[in-house]
Amino acid sequence: MRKLGFACVLAVSLGGCATVSSVLGGASLAQSAPQTTADAEKALAVAHLAYQAVGVSLQEAAASGALHGANAAAARTLYDKAGAMLDAADRADALANAPGVFAALAQASALIAQLKTLTAK
Repeated sequence: MRKLGFACVLAVSLGGCATVSSVLGGASLAQSAPQTTADAEKALAVAHLAYQAVGVSLQEAAASGALHGANAAAARTLYDKAGAMLDAADRADALANAPGVFAALAQASALIAQLKTLTAK
């Protein structure tokens, strides 16, 4: 309810309800919620695939000897943190909390990007 109140205050400050409608692509708040949830679930699925792919890359890099020592330890830490962020995104998804999903995915994606740099060498 608090978020809806904030949205109304924002809408009034930006010039009324027409602004909110344009921000939502012409949809009402009730109409946009299912689409936002679906978008969050799609993004979550893609993030899980990226996490799995980087995990395979890490395993291959470690097996070939390209990833070892301090870099391997750093990779493990980043991989675990990315996994924890995906777990948080899964929990947010279970609660139909799309903003929470997107926030956790942003953090997980940043960690996965860091991991990709470790395996790209």
